Amino acid sequence: MGKSTLIRHLLAHLNLPAEKLVTVPQEISADDSRTLLEAVKRLPNDERGRVMTTISRLGSRPARLLESALPSPGEVRKLLLAIGIVRGPHLIVMDEPTNHMDLPGILCLEEALADCPCAMLLVSHDESFLEKITGTDWHLMRDDSGDTRLEISG
Repeated sequence: MGKSTLIRHLLAHLNLPAEKLVTVPQEISADDSRTLLEAVKRLPNDERGRVMTTISRLGSRPARLLESALPSPGEVRKLLLAIGIVRGPHLIVMDEPTNHMDLPGILCLEEALADCPCAMLLVSHDESFLEKITGTDWHLMRDDSGDTRLEISG
């Protein structure tokens, strides 16, 4: 349907400072995951503490995460989000935010995002998740001719 392509297009046309944008892609490579974890370990203590507090709020155990050599895909997605939230974003963009997460993790994510004061663009097939935290829905659909159309509700 082109959801990830749409996200890339929108991101390329934003007029927003990079430090005020949080993007969490659908898939993150093992190398990128290791690099991210090492970068978090090198953060100043106060900033790392805020990130780990946010990680805990997202339903993960900070000590276990910091001790791991390679975090799980769900943990990496939470880590990206936690780093971004700590920096006070204006916009969070997540492609399939509930991928690689168990139900308790999804519930923690719902709570954290529901309290977030910034704008969000969430692309997901998880309608229950979206209903709990979004105010406007954009539905991409293919019509009978195969063309993609957009419906906006909310």
